[in-house]
Amino acid sequence: MQAHWNGEGTDLKILELLKEPLVPLDKERLLQRDRDLAKGNLASPSYRYAREFAQADEILIGAPYWDCSFPALLKIWLEQICVNGIAFRYGQDGRPVKCCACQKLIVVTTAGGYLPANNSLERYWEEMCGLFSIPKLRVIKAEGLDIQGNDSQAILQRAIGEIRER
Repeated sequence: MQAHWNGEGTDLKILELLKEPLVPLDKERLLQRDRDLAKGNLASPSYRYAREFAQADEILIGAPYWDCSFPALLKIWLEQICVNGIAFRYGQDGRPVKCCACQKLIVVTTAGGYLPANNSLERYWEEMCGLFSIPKLRVIKAEGLDIQGNDSQAILQRAIGEIRER
């Protein structure tokens, strides 16, 4: 699983989640986040992922579709970037207000079979784009990779072509 983004128009950052020291949020981490938010202290290294995400112009996330979802490690990373005051904030009306620079989120997923129409994966990413006020979402699926008779290389090449179209 990787997340790629361009920050400030020039840099390409590749984040390999399996190599990152990601841990799930727990009660103490959430309480610390609440204390930090109350004090306006968002400079802590624990908000590194949120700051990197917020500075990105465009984000590409690649992750397989496993057991009707994406891998848990990706969810843990998303928990780390969902920091009120860095990647988004709430307005007085309770609605998310844009804090991040990202204009486009591209999510690439692979699946051995076929994803059902209106699957929860696409709805999830739509909701995340709403939270972060990211105006453009593109979900690219390389499906049917494990089905006998399918040309998995052709399926992957088609997905790569879609990524390049951006």
